[in-house]
Amino acid sequence: MTDQPGQDPGDEARSSDPPASADATQPADDASRRPVTRYRALVSYDGSRFHGWQIQPNVRTVQGEIQRVLRELTGNPVKSAGAGRTDTGVHALGQSVTFEVETPIPVERLEGILNSRLSSDVRLHRLEVAPPEFHARFSACSREYWYFLGRDRSPFVLRYAHVPNEWPDLDRMNTALPPLLGEHDFRALSAEPAEPYGCCLQLAEWVPSRLGCVFRVRSDRFLYRMVRFLVGASLAVGTGKRPVEWMGELLESKDRRQAAPPAPPQGLFFAAVGYEPAWPEEPLPLVRAFDAPESRFLSD
Repeated sequence: MTDQPGQDPGDEARSSDPPASADATQPADDASRRPVTRYRALVSYDGSRFHGWQIQPNVRTVQGEIQRVLRELTGNPVKSAGAGRTDTGVHALGQSVTFEVETPIPVERLEGILNSRLSSDVRLHRLEVAPPEFHARFSACSREYWYFLGRDRSPFVLRYAHVPNEWPDLDRMNTALPPLLGEHDFRALSAEPAEPYGCCLQLAEWVPSRLGCVFRVRSDRFLYRMVRFLVGASLAVGTGKRPVEWMGELLESKDRRQAAPPAPPQGLFFAAVGYEPAWPEEPLPLVRAFDAPESRFLSD
């Protein structure tokens, strides 16, 4: 990742973003200003040509792309907040974002207008007016990531999946995962530079897919590159380089020097964010080409 790491509930990413707000460049009389409205939306993007989610100087980022079109639309700089910050090359199917703007455009038209201005590798979905207390990051209860392994070295597969040199044994990998579930110190399976290291892992499983297999993992928060380290450790077990018991021992060691190398970024997708009450109420359709597993957040 090109920016400096810090604390965040999203893998490959972190966020000290304050609550979303709209910053006006020109002062205006209160009587002449429209009320500021908070919006929320899901965001999908192809991370191949982005330097991650977080806005950074002189590089292209997803947050920067969204804020660019909001400024074009309103004439004012607008801050946005995401549920997590993905790293360079990481994709998203169900990232979430909040922002506040003053605009006369009805909400039912706003999504289409913003999408018409966004580049083709990022899109907003299910845009709506958000409750005043809702925040993409701070209201989230859980995040879910998917990591795709493919068997075919087709350029289309290689863009969205990691194709390992040696195919792993899924049974071995799944047998190694149960000791990681629950609340643990995950410093040995991350590149996080500072405390806190605690995460509550709610789900971790490898499932077969038509193109290969998918790692599904859900937690209240993730450390920096934690999902990619989990995949790297799984592959070490699945290819027989490490015994099944090793992942639990590595976790207990709290020593990242013993970890396997992290998996590359292109196979990783920020799949969904969990909220209470649930939002959106209806699942977001997925393109069949992603060969995605079933999830309580998303369906195809």
